[in-house]
Amino acid sequence: MKTIMEIQNVSKQYRGKKILENATFSICANQIIALVGKNGSGKSTLLKIIAELVDADSGSIVKHRQSLKIGYVPEVTPSHILFTPEEYLYHMGSIRGMAKKQLQQKINDLLELFHLEEARNIRIVNFSKGMKQKVMIMQAMLEDTDLLILDEPLSGLDPKAQSDLEETLSILKDKGLSIVLTCHETKLLQHLVDTVLVIQNNKIIQADSFNKNDVPKNKLIFEISSEELLDHLLPILEIQQQSLLNNSCYEVITIIKAEETDRILLELLHKKASIKQLIPINEKEEQFYTHF
Repeated sequence: MKTIMEIQNVSKQYRGKKILENATFSICANQIIALVGKNGSGKSTLLKIIAELVDADSGSIVKHRQSLKIGYVPEVTPSHILFTPEEYLYHMGSIRGMAKKQLQQKINDLLELFHLEEARNIRIVNFSKGMKQKVMIMQAMLEDTDLLILDEPLSGLDPKAQSDLEETLSILKDKGLSIVLTCHETKLLQHLVDTVLVIQNNKIIQADSFNKNDVPKNKLIFEISSEELLDHLLPILEIQQQSLLNNSCYEVITIIKAEETDRILLELLHKKASIKQLIPINEKEEQFYTHF
């Protein structure tokens, strides 16, 4: 993959408190990278350094071409914008010195891409949070952006808005953009992100990519009334945990392949087990989040 930017040994302190220490990684073309970590771990600070909004104390950001255009969208979006999206985008493009004809064509293209043509003359203050988030991303893309930086883009969105935005980010990647974002949504990590960087104790301690060929699995939690019945199930289950409940039942947590779920559920019901939860999981994804 073609590298477009390198983050080399970036460190940052605020008021004597270490925020980042020797952060190092590369950003490639047509790649989506997610930064994950606890609140206050330095994710947002690192995004701002990459976007050249905050200076690092040491280290460097190396662009592989000087014309690289970066668009940045903060986590908190303005809530009382009285402009329509067309007015707002025109205003933002004018501030950046874009030619009127070029700017108007870009606005039309973005409204179509983000499915907001019918809302072009509605005031942004009346938009849902998902629609406002789209407008913020659109303003970051006015100048043919190469690298899009998003701070918690799915935060506070309902499932439909999350799904719409995920689809849009996938389209942007297909159009050639690279994206670096912070997020907590495991759904986004599993279905969209190429590489995950984990920040802990001010350092990037783990970098990995999701293998699209990983076998999908489910976490299954059930109760069963007899240890003898449980013994009969052991050969077909990968048990993570079992515990004896007050009512003399056993609660069992197990991992099963998605393709075997129906068969195993039928077997459990035949043994008079009580199904409590069935949760789709991604093993790598679970490792990232249980690490904190």
